[in-house]
Amino acid sequence: MLDRLRKHSWSIQAQLLLYGLALLLPALIFSGLMIIRSAAFERAAMEREIRDVVRSVAIAIDRELSATTTTLKALASSPSLSEGDLKAFYGQAMAAQEVSGDHFFLTSRSGKQLANTRAAWGSELPAVSANDWKEIVETGKPKVSNLYQGIMARGPVFSISVPVKKRGKTVYVLSASISPERNLDIFQRENLANGWVASVTDRSGIIIARSDNPGAYLGKALREDLWQGAKQHSGLWQTTDAEGTPVLRATTYSQQSGWLVSTTVPVAIANRPIIHSWVLVATLAVSFGLLSVLLALLFGRKIADPVKELVEGARALGWGERVRPIESSIREVRAVGQALVGASVKRLEMEASLRESEDRLRRALMFADTGTWDWDLKSGVFTWDQRMRELWGLGPDDPVSFEIFLAALHPHDREPTLAAIRRAQDPADPVEYDVEHRVKGASDDAERWVAARGRASFADGQPERMSGTARDITERKQWEEHIHLLMREITHRSKNLLAVIQAMARQSKVGSKTVGDFVSRFSGRLQALAAAHDLLVQRDWHGVAVADLVRSQLGHYLDQHASQIEITGPKMIVTPEAAQNIGLAIHELSTNAAKYGALSVSGGKVTVRWSQTRKGSDEARFKMTWTETHGPEVEPPSHSGFGQVVMEQLAARALQGEAKLVFKPAGVCWSLHIPAAHILWSERSQVN
Repeated sequence: MLDRLRKHSWSIQAQLLLYGLALLLPALIFSGLMIIRSAAFERAAMEREIRDVVRSVAIAIDRELSATTTTLKALASSPSLSEGDLKAFYGQAMAAQEVSGDHFFLTSRSGKQLANTRAAWGSELPAVSANDWKEIVETGKPKVSNLYQGIMARGPVFSISVPVKKRGKTVYVLSASISPERNLDIFQRENLANGWVASVTDRSGIIIARSDNPGAYLGKALREDLWQGAKQHSGLWQTTDAEGTPVLRATTYSQQSGWLVSTTVPVAIANRPIIHSWVLVATLAVSFGLLSVLLALLFGRKIADPVKELVEGARALGWGERVRPIESSIREVRAVGQALVGASVKRLEMEASLRESEDRLRRALMFADTGTWDWDLKSGVFTWDQRMRELWGLGPDDPVSFEIFLAALHPHDREPTLAAIRRAQDPADPVEYDVEHRVKGASDDAERWVAARGRASFADGQPERMSGTARDITERKQWEEHIHLLMREITHRSKNLLAVIQAMARQSKVGSKTVGDFVSRFSGRLQALAAAHDLLVQRDWHGVAVADLVRSQLGHYLDQHASQIEITGPKMIVTPEAAQNIGLAIHELSTNAAKYGALSVSGGKVTVRWSQTRKGSDEARFKMTWTETHGPEVEPPSHSGFGQVVMEQLAARALQGEAKLVFKPAGVCWSLHIPAAHILWSERSQVN
C-alpha cells in the first residue's frame, strides 16, 4: 500500500493539504493534553487560593480579637478597679472606647452590670448581663462569646470578656461589646474577587457576618449540612449554596474564638479558565484546519509553475554535474532533486570555503570593533552583521530597512549623509561613501558617533549594490569635544584671570608705600590665585574641595601655627569661580591675621567653618566664616585697602552673595553667604 502511494504522483495542492493536516493533528493532540494538564494545575491553584483566603480571613479576625483582648487586659489592670473606684474606672473605659470604637461594660460576680460606656455614669443598668459572664467567673479565663441580643446595644452583638482578679479571685468581669459589622471591614480589606463569599459562624452555628448581603443572613442559623460538612471535611469540598448553585467551600476555625470561618466560590467561576482554554483549542483547531486548506490551494497553485524554472537554475548552479535523482512522489520535486543533488557537492565545497573566509573576516572586524553592511539597491534589502545592529540599538531579529537606518540619524546629520549616498551612487563620477554621523539607538536610546565607509557597485551604468563598514568613534568625538571645551574654557579663564590680575595690581599699588611693599603684596596675591588655579587644574576645572582650598591659602601658616588654626566643615566641592574668589578672601584674611591679628601672637586662635544652610522656605546657601579670638585688641582701620575690598565686596559681588567683615575687639570676624548653585557636590545637606 505504501509502495503504491509512493509510486503514485500527487499534485502539489494535495501534498500540501495532507502535510498540513498531518502536522496539525499532533499539534492539536498535544494542545489538548497540555490543556488537560493546565486545567489540573489551574484547578489546584484555585483551590490553594480559596484555602489561602479563608486562612487569611481567620488570621485577620484573630488579630482583631487579640487586639481587643489586649485592651481589656490593660483596663482590667487599672488601679481604679483594685481600689474599687468604679467612677474613675468608668472614665478610663470611656477614653478607651473613644480610641477603639468598642463599648466596655463591667459585671459583678452576680451578673449585675456596674458600669457601661453605652450609658452615662449613674444610669440604671441591667441586673443581669446577657453575655456569658458566669463562665468567666467560674473559669477565670478570657473568652469570646457567641452572637447574642445586647440589652444596652438593642441589637445583635458579641463580646470579649476577661476576669478582673483580686488576690487570685475573680471579683469582676470586664467585657467589650462588639458589633458584627467589624467583621465586614475585614472582608473588605481582603478584596474578595467577584462572586466569592466569605462568612463567619459562631460556635452554636449562628451566622455572625457574611460578605454578600450581610443584613439578610445576620443571626440566621447555618444550614445543617454545611455545619456538619465543616466537621467532616478537611478544609475544602464541593457543595451547593442557598440557591442550589454548586460551589467550592473552604473552612477553618478561629483560634481566638472557635468560630467557623468559610469561603465559597461558585464552581462556574472556578472552572471558567478551563472552559476558556477548551474554547480556545476548538477555535484554533477549526482556524488551523481552514488555514491549511487555504494555504494548500494557494501555495500549490503558485509552486507548480516555478518548479520547472528551478530545475534549470539548479542544473546551472551545479555546472551540469549528473548524480542519482532524488525519489519523490511529486514529479516536479523529482526533477528539482536531480539538479540539486548534482550541484550539492560543488556547492558544499564552495560554502565551506566561503565560511572559512567569512570567519576570518568576522574575526578581523571584531578585533577592529567594526561592523559590516550591505544594501541591495534593487530589492531594498539591508544585510547587517551583529556589530552594525548593536550600533543602531537593534536586536538580532529586528527588521532593518533604509527608513530605520535614516530615522536613527541625528536630524543635523541626515542631509549630509543622504548627499554622501547620492555622490557614491552617481554613475558619472562615483566617490567613496565616507561620512561621520550621530546615531540614536532604538533600544537603549543612546547616542553614538559612527564613521561609515563604503562603495557602490554598478551594472549597465546603474548602481546595483552598496556595501562597506561602520565603526564606533563616540569616544574619539567625546575627547575632541572635551578638548574644544577646555580650549574655550582656557581662553575664557585666561581673560578673566588677566582682568583679576590687573585689578590686583592697581589696588596693590594704591595701598603700597614703597616698591618693595607693592612687590610683597602683589606677589602674595598672585601666589594665592596660583594656588587656587593649581587645584582647579588637578581636577580638570571641575571644581575644588573647600578643605583643600582653605589649606592651600593658609600655606606656611599651617606649618607655623597649626595648633592655632581650626578648619572644619563637610566634604564639599565648589565651582571654579567660587574657588578663585573664596581663595583670595582667605589669603587676605590670613595675611591680616599674621600681621595684626590672632596669628601674630602665640595665644591667638583662628577658626574657619563652612556649611550648607537654609532658613525657613528660603533656598539653600553656602556659608563660610572666619573667626579670630584671643589675639591683640582689634581697632577698625581708618581706610579700606584692597584686602578689605576683597573680603567685603569682590567675592560677594562675583558670586551673587553677601559678605560681612566685623572688627570686634576680640578679633576679626568675616562671613560669606552665596547661593548653593556654587556647590557642585556635598557630602550631606546641612540645614541650620
